[in-house]
Amino acid sequence: MKKTWFRSIQLKPVGPFSLEEMRAFIHRGEVGLLDLVLDESHGDVWKPAAEWSVFELSLFPAAQSFIPGVELDENLPEWVVLVEQKGSAPLQEGPYSIANIKNGIRSGKFSPYQHIWKSGLSGWCQVKDRPEFYASITSEQLSPEGTN
Repeated sequence: MKKTWFRSIQLKPVGPFSLEEMRAFIHRGEVGLLDLVLDESHGDVWKPAAEWSVFELSLFPAAQSFIPGVELDENLPEWVVLVEQKGSAPLQEGPYSIANIKNGIRSGKFSPYQHIWKSGLSGWCQVKDRPEFYASITSEQLSPEGTN
């Protein structure tokens, strides 16, 4: 099992990992669609994980259980939000509905960078990566100043 894969964590390369290990990171939500990864066997080219053909889109929690064109029940409380706590472990809060989370994004209660999960997903993903919430997130919230 060759270990040629690296992932970027806070702009630092971490690895090497095997392809199977990288797939497991993605499936658990530890590596997202846009997180930069490198396969040394293909040179020194860092690309978003979703751009590597060896990682099918359905492997990423952010792309799971969403079917374009199918109407969603925005009031169904099925989402759990991970809330960071200073000095202690993060708390899981919820369940929240899509409407609750959209309102929370607009009011500043939730950040696009918070992690969310619902039954059917293989792991946690960031709010900003889920299609259900795209329209509720402003460019200011995605700017470096909005990540605090």
